[in-house]
Amino acid sequence: MATKSENLNLSPGFIRRLLRENRAQGRALASHELRRALEELQNPELFELKIDFHNTASARDVELPSIIVDPVSKLLPRLNVPIGAIVWEENADKLPVVGILTSASDSEALRAGLKALLTAHASDPFARFVFLCTSFAAIPFLGRYQFAYEYIGENYGDVSFKRAAIRYGFEEVRSLVGAELQWKHTHN
Repeated sequence: MATKSENLNLSPGFIRRLLRENRAQGRALASHELRRALEELQNPELFELKIDFHNTASARDVELPSIIVDPVSKLLPRLNVPIGAIVWEENADKLPVVGILTSASDSEALRAGLKALLTAHASDPFARFVFLCTSFAAIPFLGRYQFAYEYIGENYGDVSFKRAAIRYGFEEVRSLVGAELQWKHTHN
């Protein structure tokens, strides 16, 4: 068993080699995850959640607690927003956080939008995403590839965006399909 003093005598060359190997393996793993995600997005049934609860009543719309006017919530640290498993970026925490509204009810549009966004993101990482989902369809996929997401329901609005902006720290929300600006934080 190594003693404490033996563990502290690691050479700088050994540490540099470990860092190089970590970067190389991180990039290789991210490349593999991207290929896997793009293959999954080829499946036309990917977002077709086929769950039958047999004669159950529809759930009420989501009623999220209001943290917008709560002074304590503004003092809490923001939630961590990962860059996703499909990208390797050494300084990912320096990238801005952007909300992405996934309101596409059409599975094909959702798959095409995600494919375009993830391909652009993997080639040149430009942001960390919080996917604001109006349905549960994309959540399993987003979770598998370590993206941040939040279910905001179909009756979303500025309140949903403001609440998520306080929690995650983004300044704007863009649509997944078309990248149109949906909401921008106004500083008062």
